[in-house]
Amino acid sequence: MRTVVLTMKASVIEMFLVLLVTGVHSNKETSKKIKRPKFTVPQINCDVKAGKIINPEFIVKCPAGCQDPKFHVYGTDVYASYSSVCGAAVHSGVLDNSGGKVLVRKVAGLSGYKGSYSNGVQSLSLPRWRESFIVLESKPKKGVTYPSALTYSSSKSPAAQAGKCSRVIESKLSESINARRVLGDSGEINILTGQAPLVLAIF
Repeated sequence: MRTVVLTMKASVIEMFLVLLVTGVHSNKETSKKIKRPKFTVPQINCDVKAGKIINPEFIVKCPAGCQDPKFHVYGTDVYASYSSVCGAAVHSGVLDNSGGKVLVRKVAGLSGYKGSYSNGVQSLSLPRWRESFIVLESKPKKGVTYPSALTYSSSKSPAAQAGKCSRVIESKLSESINARRVLGDSGEINILTGQAPLVLAIF
């Protein structure tokens, strides 16, 4: 009888250990499943200006070569939003000409921006601008969610521009057709070709 009791106790302990191990493994699997998705840093070109991006704070990846003077930068430390984001990042020293990730934060506009030469970039002066931004190292703040896709200021799509162009052409063509012929001293003249029509003479 004593042997039976001991055997039952051993079975109960064994079952408890199995359940415990299974539960721990299950918890690990659950924690793996609810892991946050990896943040994707959006990439921009050197010519993208901060003012074209609506997001108030964001992280972007700049390509190499943004030290080029054709990518204009306005200001020092605090930059007018008319500036190239990546050009300002190089000027500030946050990035070098090889590119990389940078954090951008929008701030209020200033009454003046002073140009300076720094890190191979000559920034320009500007008397006033409606919006500014600063560039920082791409270290995300705790509790802040940064966008994986940037929101750009609205502009007319190529399709809309093509439609407008098509309407203008139709209007001009209609005007030309309505007044395509005028009477001259020598007969009818086609305005579209600038030539008189051929006349077949029979003798």
